[in-house]
Amino acid sequence: MVETTPVAEQLQELREAYRQEQERNRRELDEMERLLRQTQTEAEKLAQRDLSASSQLRNLQANIDRFSKDDIRNVFTMVQEVQVRLASVRLQVDQIQAKLQRLRARQEELATLTGILAQVEEGALAAASPVSSGVPQVNDALISEVIQAQEKERLRISLQMHDGPAQTLSNLILRAEICERLVDRDVNQARSELASLKKAINTTLQETRRFIFDLRPMILDDLGLVPTLRRYVQDFGDKYNLEISVAVQNMDNRFPRHYEVALFRFVQEALNNVAKHANASSVRVMLDALGHQAQLMVEDDGSGFNIGEALAERPGRVAMGYAVMRQQIETLLHGELGIESAPGRGTRVVATVPTPPVG
Repeated sequence: MVETTPVAEQLQELREAYRQEQERNRRELDEMERLLRQTQTEAEKLAQRDLSASSQLRNLQANIDRFSKDDIRNVFTMVQEVQVRLASVRLQVDQIQAKLQRLRARQEELATLTGILAQVEEGALAAASPVSSGVPQVNDALISEVIQAQEKERLRISLQMHDGPAQTLSNLILRAEICERLVDRDVNQARSELASLKKAINTTLQETRRFIFDLRPMILDDLGLVPTLRRYVQDFGDKYNLEISVAVQNMDNRFPRHYEVALFRFVQEALNNVAKHANASSVRVMLDALGHQAQLMVEDDGSGFNIGEALAERPGRVAMGYAVMRQQIETLLHGELGIESAPGRGTRVVATVPTPPVG
């Protein structure tokens, strides 16, 4: 009989906590999907009302001498109310879709984590068995690094949401209230403020979509890894003023979904490291799926570093970013991760994974 070690017990508790979170996440997903359908229906109805209201406004403008001031005020008020409500509901749709995307990404992450923990737990039990000589002990430090990386990413997302969309939406609400007060006093100024508000809402929408893309690109599921990489690399280069080239060879077929997610996250983390630490001006991303293995490389022309010294002097800071990439490549895809760097010679990160069979 194999006795459960303290590490194995902790792993069991952690895996059970993740399983319970999966169940809660699944229920919230169902609720948000129902809410999305309802909100989309409301948006469609408001869009029809907006068309009708706009038609009435055009008729008023063409025959303005035939209408009283009260009629003009009523039409403008109606148009404003419909457009503001439509913009608000459409923003709700985008917010719900963003939350759904985060929930689905989290559900996939939880499934991956529970699978990894199950494997590690088996290793812990095997290591505790008297007949398991030569079985390596569970690396508690690695488990801790993975959990810390996860919590660090959650903190980053929450701060971005607080400083970005949440702050902007609060400002939009205040501006909408200003428009509401202006309608009865100065229609032209109200119209100008509404136009400015519409522009601000559109800017916020674009920023929110970029935020969603960084979290989990929808086109990754729809179009696959290569189009997603090209789109992400272009946006990333524009954001950080980097010249990034993408070269793809022998990608005649799509990879399984978990392969594409893991490889995309690898590139995402590698580019984040370049932006934070490399002081680079150009980056090359290369993907080649020739034969029985696929190779993905991210190479920059930055300042580079001495790998041994960096790991010795700043183990937590340096290892954390590469621990995330190593988790994606070695743990999830059973591949190999290689890092080449030297001061003044840039950095090259290479992932080599077995090519999945064509389904």
